[in-house]
Amino acid sequence: MKLCLDCIVCFHKQALFATKDLDDSLRTKILKKVMLFLCDANWETSPDEFANEVHCIVREVSGLSDPYKEIKKNSNKVSLEMYPELKELLNRESLENRLYTAAKLAIAGNIIDFGPSTEFDLKGTVDEVMHKDLAINDFKGLQEKIYSSERLLYFADNAGEIVFDRIFIEEMLRTRDMPFKQISFVVKSGPVINDAILGDVFEVGIDRLPNIRFLEISNGEKGSAPSRRSDEARRYIEEHDIVISKGQGNFEGLSDFHNIFFMLMAKCPVIANELMVNIRSSVIKYKG
Repeated sequence: MKLCLDCIVCFHKQALFATKDLDDSLRTKILKKVMLFLCDANWETSPDEFANEVHCIVREVSGLSDPYKEIKKNSNKVSLEMYPELKELLNRESLENRLYTAAKLAIAGNIIDFGPSTEFDLKGTVDEVMHKDLAINDFKGLQEKIYSSERLLYFADNAGEIVFDRIFIEEMLRTRDMPFKQISFVVKSGPVINDAILGDVFEVGIDRLPNIRFLEISNGEKGSAPSRRSDEARRYIEEHDIVISKGQGNFEGLSDFHNIFFMLMAKCPVIANELMVNIRSSVIKYKG
């Protein structure tokens, strides 16, 4: 997916929010450096790569290794507190509807995103998603793959949201009545916005899923991990029977690949236009 002009404004807002607790002189230095980068960069690249670069600048100039650390911790805490309630919601569903409900819960969790917005109502969003049809609904194909596949590749998005992903994967395992031979759960190699990193997956218990391993994609730091658009990421995809990509950033970076189920909420006009849906639409889209 190519960068849109609206993305430029969004990156500047992200830099403003990430530096909100710093003094004005340091913020000014960071924002000027971000503006210079935005002016000089190649605007033909993808939005996710731009975001990585912007937040590398924020970390480098501010000296903060993870400006969103407390936000992520709180997102994990709030989502874990909701875990019993969300499982109870599943238990009230009929057996044939449970997996679909768990998929919708995973999409609802995608609202925990401090990239396009800094304010959201998590419980209200869960209720909203549960009572609305999906704008793009390739769930039946996803369900068939869940039953027939042995190796699951799951590109995670944000801290907090990964609690909802855990519930979805747990429901996959219950529905299959057998474990996957391998679950490869992909997170960022280091901090960028509120994206999940390895510490988050252990914090919310995803490491307790059977036959799970963790892979990393780059947060923009040189030599950190392969990028989403790399040959190595392509190899990850080719080595698995079923591939799920969560969220807008992964959609931006992986939309040129094939055999992926994209699951997300369209939270900004750029993504909504790309998918030809309304803002706040829930989507399960297969690209074969």
